[in-house]
Amino acid sequence: MPATVTANDIRQYALCPCGLYLDLHGPPEERAEAHAFLEHLRQVGIEHERAVMTTLLHVAVPPGTLEFRSRATLKLLRQGENRLYHPVLTDGDLVGIPDLLEMVEVDSALGSFSYRPVDIKISASAKPEHADQLAFYALLLDRVQGFAPADGDAILVDRNRETVALGERLGPVRQVIGEIREVMAGRTESPTLCDQCGMCAWQDHCLRTLYGTNDVSLLDGFGPTKKAVLVDAGYTDLTAVSRAQAHRLCDLRGVGAKTADRIIRQAKVLLDGTPQVISPPSFRQPPLEVYLDMECQQGTQMIYLIGMLECEEGRDDQFLPFVAEGPEGEAEMWGRFLQYVRGLPAHTVIYHYHNFEATHLRKLADRHGIDTAAEMKLFGHLVDLHRVLKDSVVLPVHSYGLKPVARYLGFKWRETGADAAMSMLWFDLWLSTGDRSYLESSIRYNEDDCRATKRVKEWLASQAADAVHRRPSGGTTERRWRGYWG
Repeated sequence: MPATVTANDIRQYALCPCGLYLDLHGPPEERAEAHAFLEHLRQVGIEHERAVMTTLLHVAVPPGTLEFRSRATLKLLRQGENRLYHPVLTDGDLVGIPDLLEMVEVDSALGSFSYRPVDIKISASAKPEHADQLAFYALLLDRVQGFAPADGDAILVDRNRETVALGERLGPVRQVIGEIREVMAGRTESPTLCDQCGMCAWQDHCLRTLYGTNDVSLLDGFGPTKKAVLVDAGYTDLTAVSRAQAHRLCDLRGVGAKTADRIIRQAKVLLDGTPQVISPPSFRQPPLEVYLDMECQQGTQMIYLIGMLECEEGRDDQFLPFVAEGPEGEAEMWGRFLQYVRGLPAHTVIYHYHNFEATHLRKLADRHGIDTAAEMKLFGHLVDLHRVLKDSVVLPVHSYGLKPVARYLGFKWRETGADAAMSMLWFDLWLSTGDRSYLESSIRYNEDDCRATKRVKEWLASQAADAVHRRPSGGTTERRWRGYWG
């Protein structure tokens, strides 16, 4: 069967061109099993779509071959059906199957009406890749009705609609179609670290390639866009960046003085595998330290778990999970958490890692309220160890996420393959099955995240104590990259 270009290809190319190339031409023996959460998301998406469709009057395109379904779609469109479910639009090697085509009162080649595309998504908002898919369907509608609709809709996880303007996306999508055809014909695509790598089946394969070429996307935060800026300026690998002059890097778009200095340092550290202390951090010494980590549900962003690890000299660490066992329990969980916060000693320091916790604590406060005393104790005592780390040291890791940093420092999670996506999967499985072991797995993972955060703070404190440039106990150089990905 000849190769066809689909909306899924458009989405994959938008997220990672190399991923599309590897799916088509990569060595099968180097492709890992798909992340369990991706299959879960697929099932959730199917269930969400079914639920939405029970609320919409529609005509379903009958089953059969693509050619049969394409002819049936065209017949139903010409008949002026109000809403078609899973229509098939084709144009040569292009095949589009939007979730819906909905009639609008705009004249077209079909008559005194025309159609626009609608897709059903398990997302809180329409994303750029969703707009590209809708634009792809719009291009296929052009062949049927004589013009491409100016917009389409995404029906989101809360069942509300978001209208997406498509006019400015049509040209770029036409270009992408040509590029996808070239990739299908064998044009190679080189890997670049990006936000999609964490659950990709080609992750290990790509990391081997990136470390073999000293790729500049190994610099923390330098994904496709920033990598292109460096490469276009002649900084084609880590060696070139390590030899750069900071003032020349500052001439590049999006690279300031602080960033320039940092990436030069990081390139050197990645090449020789030895961490470098920039400025030893300073920490207060309160009677009680608490390490905080939170878990949220995919799509809804409901917070179902706030973990607190209490650490006090002279007694064993104590882990306290505040759990919402379902969406309706978030407010009650927040109330219990605030009661705990009010009871903390006045000088307690609450450590967390990166901005997720601070951001979502504020969202919880906005949703459910917070009194002045609790607000001062909570938000007045938060310390982001990610910021402290990046201001203090340069590590030979390709990401400053908690997982790669803590693993470099010798920390190990108890659950094999545990990550935030698995925690979300466990919570969803708890909701759907009532099997409490899934909820316990999520709680255990959260506790490990709290303890990993503590490990980072302890190591930073050791640098503050002696300011010695040394390799951390239990770590290895980033050259042995396996297992550092978060």
